[in-house]
Amino acid sequence: MTVDAGARPGPWWGTLTAAVALLLLPLLITDVPPILDYPNHLARLVLLHAGPDDLVLGRFFEPAWSILPNLASDVIVPPLLGLLPPHVAGRVMLGGILLLNLAGVIALHRALFGRRSYWPLASVLMAYNSTFLLGFLNWQIGSGLAMLATAGWITWRERWPLATIAAACLVSIALFFCHLMGVAFFLLLIGSAELRAMWGGSGKVGRLAGLVPVAVGPLVLSLQTTLRDAPASTHWMSLYDKTVQVASPFINYVFPLDLFSVAVVYGGIVLGIAAGWLVVAPRAVVAFGVVVAGYVVLPFDLMSASFLDTRVAIMIGWLVFSVIEPAVPRAVIAWRWMGAGCVALLLVRMGVLADAWVDHRRDLAEFRSVIDLVPPGAAVYMTNVPQEEAPAYWDAGPRSRRLSNTLRADYHMPALLFIERGAFWPVLFANPAQQPIRLRPDYAALARTAHFLPSHGKLVAEPERAADGLRAFDFVLLMEAGAAGDLPGCLTPMKRTEFVALFRVGC
Repeated sequence: MTVDAGARPGPWWGTLTAAVALLLLPLLITDVPPILDYPNHLARLVLLHAGPDDLVLGRFFEPAWSILPNLASDVIVPPLLGLLPPHVAGRVMLGGILLLNLAGVIALHRALFGRRSYWPLASVLMAYNSTFLLGFLNWQIGSGLAMLATAGWITWRERWPLATIAAACLVSIALFFCHLMGVAFFLLLIGSAELRAMWGGSGKVGRLAGLVPVAVGPLVLSLQTTLRDAPASTHWMSLYDKTVQVASPFINYVFPLDLFSVAVVYGGIVLGIAAGWLVVAPRAVVAFGVVVAGYVVLPFDLMSASFLDTRVAIMIGWLVFSVIEPAVPRAVIAWRWMGAGCVALLLVRMGVLADAWVDHRRDLAEFRSVIDLVPPGAAVYMTNVPQEEAPAYWDAGPRSRRLSNTLRADYHMPALLFIERGAFWPVLFANPAQQPIRLRPDYAALARTAHFLPSHGKLVAEPERAADGLRAFDFVLLMEAGAAGDLPGCLTPMKRTEFVALFRVGC
């Protein structure tokens, strides 16, 4: 394919600026976005910044730093908290993740095709993908860094081979501490580029030898973690669920719109490649094929990791916009219409997201009005009404409470008890095998007690079963209060809204 100078700088930079502004605008709608794991992660980061000597928060935890493949946000955000309020620092991180992945797609595309193009800018369509809205923050950081690092490898591998390999060794170690899937993504991408360079050429041994030290660092570090002791358990999704999960890069809040998005984008790409209108970068063909095949065969759960194939589906989405390029002149009228269609689809999708996040502000205000009654140092147990107990209630509720694939997004909102009230909630992400933090013994015991307390349905049906466990807590927080039945009589109502209710424990 003939390589030209690409899109003109002025219009291209203008389009990029508009895309960046559109990506970041939702983060101004609410100070706590409805991103599932995000409040829980932010609570841990606030604790790490406060330190174990803090008079209020320090009683709950102690740091537990070790070799963990899941530390990106724990390293990046606590220093920011010395400069910014928690909800500002958290959204700076979220905005940085969005821009990092956009930059990764653009840089990788530029390295592969040698020119500036509008095509990778269309990746903003999947910026708010399911793993972002589920709050898989370290994975998102790892995916963006992997694409940026691959762009550097492709750009400098031939010019400065030794320096590039040395830098890649450091990058692979950094990616290990972000997320293991980020390492795998990086190794796959540079391996694909090297296989292409070896095809029909010389120096095969040297190129293979150059990849070995890049992989050695993460491998050695993995052997120092608890991963080696994790049970080799697996779980595969049903064929239907696996098929639906292909839409993960476009999962938002309206399922028909998300299916339409994936059908238009992926269907158009398949037809474009078949017709010769689109091409896959030769250095990325192997990576693209392996990722697609990997999605088909990989399980949902593997050892201690979940959502494994979901992350692979997101890789496919990033590659669609980074390793594919139109193979016909830019002036063809069809590309202009396609661009207009992408803009229209993006505006609709971002409008849906903005509308859901505006709705979320009402839930957030109700939640805060209720937890304002919780004093610092209190221990709060949370129960909730799941979707299977009250499907009509969930169907009529705000979109922000669950994604279009029915995964709920409000479960970790009680982490605000740590951030805003200095109170304890037993579902904090504090597993030393996954996070650099552990609960102090008394609070670890509370967390174990909470784990074995009955679900909301059983609390209503058999209230006497919960009395002993609830006695360990000061308050009970009830989510989805508008659908709840009567809780045990030893709980004294303090405040109730449609979304959340608070009870004082008197068992």
